[in-house]
Amino acid sequence: MDRQEIEIFLALCEELHFGRAAERLYLSQARVSQTIKKLERHFGAPLFERTSRQVRLAPVGRMLRDDLLPIRAQLDRAVERARAAARSVEGTLRVGYLGGLAASLLVDSVLLFRSRHPECEVHAREVHLGDVFGPLRRDELDVVISHSPVGEHDLIAGPALLTEPTGLVVPSGHRLARASSLSGDTAGIDVISIGGPSGAYWQRYLDATWHITPATPIGAHTFEDVLTAVAFGAGVHPAGAHAERHYPRRGAVYIPYDDGRGHVWRPVWLPGSDTARLQAFVHALLDAVTDRGAEHYFTDPPDRRGTG
Repeated sequence: MDRQEIEIFLALCEELHFGRAAERLYLSQARVSQTIKKLERHFGAPLFERTSRQVRLAPVGRMLRDDLLPIRAQLDRAVERARAAARSVEGTLRVGYLGGLAASLLVDSVLLFRSRHPECEVHAREVHLGDVFGPLRRDELDVVISHSPVGEHDLIAGPALLTEPTGLVVPSGHRLARASSLSGDTAGIDVISIGGPSGAYWQRYLDATWHITPATPIGAHTFEDVLTAVAFGAGVHPAGAHAERHYPRRGAVYIPYDDGRGHVWRPVWLPGSDTARLQAFVHALLDAVTDRGAEHYFTDPPDRRGTG
């Protein structure tokens, strides 16, 4: 028996009237009658005794009712506990972040979130270029602060947090290293590829965002790998403006694009993970950006005294 069949049967047990049972369940009387006949065929015995004047429970029906009532009560309690958990912020939220900009935003947001919801514990870990969304799909994280995913139809992209100017990280001896800015033309530039489970995704992302096809066989797994490869002259790689602040590297130079192109940072999660806890954290993310201002995350120098 499925849940609707159980509800129809128990409603008729209580009402002992097909019309009232149908009205109570917002169903047609024919639907109630058809369901009871189906159950009686399934069990091979009448569940109700019907006359022109009344409906009474048959012995098999009475036994089935007595067995189903505690099962329904247990199901109702389980559903209510699940609903209460979804409405509650209490518990643990597992947050992933991609790189230094997301880490800075995460710190500000967690401080704000904890002040509002001290009953919720936040666990955070970095995700890397080589496997950005894998931890979500493996149920290791509830949400990842990342760029807007491209072509990942099983993911939900939350509200835009920041729109970041972008450019290229190039070797200090590269012909572009002395440019003040770059045009959109990247013909003839060797772009370092990303390896790992997200390798194919990054090829699609770079093509859709910058119209760039990675050419080198490096297969970097982290942004540190990318910067190291750039520094020893293996190629160049697109990067957000925050790279200049969060990832200074000897031998690598950040050059911005001159056309204002950028990418958008968002919280990303899987369908079914949209709990009150997650939404409360998303509100904290948005409020942290509003409080700090977007430029804080792109260009302000880090405060070495740790005061923000």
